[in-house]
Amino acid sequence: MNAFDDIREDGFSALDAALIEAFRSIWPGSDEAALHLAALASWATARGHSCFTPDLLDDWSSPGESTARERRILAWHAQLRAGDWPEAPFIGPADSQAPIVVEGRRAWLRRYWRYEREIEAALRARALAVAGLPPAVDVAAALDALLPSADHGEIDWQRVAAATALRAPLTVICGGPGTGKTFTALRVLALVRHFADAPLRMALAAPTGKAAQRLSESVQLGLRSLPLSDAQRADLPSEAMTLHRLLGFHAQSVQPMRDSARPLDLDVLVVDECSMVDLPLMAKLLRALKPECRLVLLGDPDQLPAVENGAVLAALAACNTDNRFADETARWIGQASGERVAAGDDRGALAERIVRLERPRRFGGASGIARLVRAIRTGDAGAVFDILGDSADIVWSEAPWRIDASAVRRQLHDSYRVLAEAETPAAALEALGRYRILCALREGPQGVSGLNRTVANALHGAVGEREFVHGRPILVTSNHHALGLYNGDVGVFFRERPESPLRAWFARRDGDVHALLPAQLPAHDSAYAMTVHKAQGSEFDTVELVLPEQPHPLLTREWLYTAASRARSQLRIHASREVIGAALARRTRRINGLDLLD
Repeated sequence: MNAFDDIREDGFSALDAALIEAFRSIWPGSDEAALHLAALASWATARGHSCFTPDLLDDWSSPGESTARERRILAWHAQLRAGDWPEAPFIGPADSQAPIVVEGRRAWLRRYWRYEREIEAALRARALAVAGLPPAVDVAAALDALLPSADHGEIDWQRVAAATALRAPLTVICGGPGTGKTFTALRVLALVRHFADAPLRMALAAPTGKAAQRLSESVQLGLRSLPLSDAQRADLPSEAMTLHRLLGFHAQSVQPMRDSARPLDLDVLVVDECSMVDLPLMAKLLRALKPECRLVLLGDPDQLPAVENGAVLAALAACNTDNRFADETARWIGQASGERVAAGDDRGALAERIVRLERPRRFGGASGIARLVRAIRTGDAGAVFDILGDSADIVWSEAPWRIDASAVRRQLHDSYRVLAEAETPAAALEALGRYRILCALREGPQGVSGLNRTVANALHGAVGEREFVHGRPILVTSNHHALGLYNGDVGVFFRERPESPLRAWFARRDGDVHALLPAQLPAHDSAYAMTVHKAQGSEFDTVELVLPEQPHPLLTREWLYTAASRARSQLRIHASREVIGAALARRTRRINGLDLLD
C-alpha cells in the first residue's frame, strides 16, 4: 500500500490525497500531522466551506476501528481542538505566501483565503456613499410615480430599498419567496435612470440558465406596468443572461475573459438568485466590475446556499438582520421614501446597503404555503406541523409515495399528459411550470434516478425506457454556449405532427421557442423529478415533495424551506413526522472567514 492509498482510506478524496502527495514530494520528511491539516483544508472546501475549523471535525467519519493510524488521527484532531496546530514550511500566516494559510483557528487553501479578502475589499469599497445624492424631495416624487406606497399600515420596504439604492454602488435586497425582489429591482433601475444625465448601460444576470430565464420573464412582465414612455422603457434591460456568459467563461477554463484588466462595460448590473452564487464566482464577478458600476444583488439568504463552497449572500445579510440604519441615513430614507425606518448606532457602510423585504406578495400572507415557509425559516416545529395538518393548499401524507398505487398513477397521468397532448411546443413548455416532483437524493427508489425511471414507465409503458419519447421533459446538465443551453435548463421532447421528427424544444430568453435534434443535445436527464438543488430559481403551480423514509444529512431546515417555497398554489408533502422534524433541527453549515461586520 502506498501513501496515496493510505490517505484515501482516511476519509479523504483522491484530490485531497493528491495535494498531500504533492506537498510530500516538495517538502520531504514533512510532519504527518501537518500534512493531515493541509488535507483537512481541502476536505473542508469539498463540503462547501471556504476554510477548515476544528468544529468541522464533528463531521469526520471515523472507521470505528482502533488501528494505529486511526489513533494517530484522533490524537491530531484532539490537538487541533485544543489549539495546538502543527507547523510546516507549507503552513503559515497570510503574509508568508505558504499554500496553507492559518489565522487564529482557521486554515485555508490560499486561493480561497484570497477570494475572501478580494470580496471583502470590493464590497466595502462599493458600500461607500456616492457624492451628490439627488434631493430627497425629488426622490420622493420619483418613487411616488414608480412605486406608490402600498399603505397597508406597515413599512413599505420596497420603497426603502429603492431609495437606498441611490446612496452607493452596492445594494443588497434580501427577502423570502414572493416578497417582490425583482419587482423592486426593476424600480431601482428606473429610478437610477431617472436621475442619470444620459442613457446607462444596464444588464441582468443570474447564476443558472433557468434563473436567468425567470428573471427575464419577470422583468418583461414588470416593464409593461411601469409608468414610463416607450423610449424610457427601451433604456431598461429586458433580457438576462447567466453569470458565466456575462463574464465570458469558456468550457476549458476556470478564468473568465472579463476581469479587472478587461472589465465589463456596464453602469448598472442586477444579479438575481445570489444565494446560488459561490465564493469563487462572486470574487470573479466583483473583479470584472468597474468601481463606479452600480451592483444590485437579489436573493433569499435562508435558501440553500450554492452547491459549491461559500455562502456570500448569507454572510452579507447577517450584517443587517433587523433593517436598522444610522441616524443620518434613517432621516434621509424617511424624507426620500416616506417610510419611517428604525435608527440605531452606526451600523457601518456595508450594513446600510442591505434591506430585507418582509411582506409576501406572490401568494397571500395567510396562505398555508406562506405560513409554512415562515415557520420553517424560524424552525418552529410546532407551527410547521399545525400548518401541515390544517391548510387548504397543503396535502401532507406520512405514508411513502408509491407510484404503483392506482391513485398516484391517475394523478401522474393528469399532471403530465398535458405535455404530450399540447397543441404546440410552446404550450408544452408552458405546462412544465404547472407540476413537478421534487426530492432530496439522486439515487434510490425515492431519488431522482429511480423516480424518473418509474414515472416514465407509468406514463409511457414499454416505450418509457427509451430516451427519446414524445412528451418527455428533460433537464440539461452541462453548459453549451454555442447552443445557448446551460446547466439547469428544462425542455421537452415534442413532435409537432404525427409525421414530424421528434425534437427537443426549449424556451428562449426572448419568450420564443427553439428546437434541436436529439443528437444535438448536450448531456441531459429526464425531468419528471428533480432535486431541490436543481429546482432553485424555479417555481411550479403544484409541487410533489417526496422525502426519504429515514432522516438524511442532506435534509436540513434550509433544504425544506427551499423545497416548500418552490410551490405557488399547492404543496403535497410525503414524509413522516420524524423525517420532517429531523430536517427542521438540522442546519446547513457554511463555514467561512468573511469579515463583513463593522
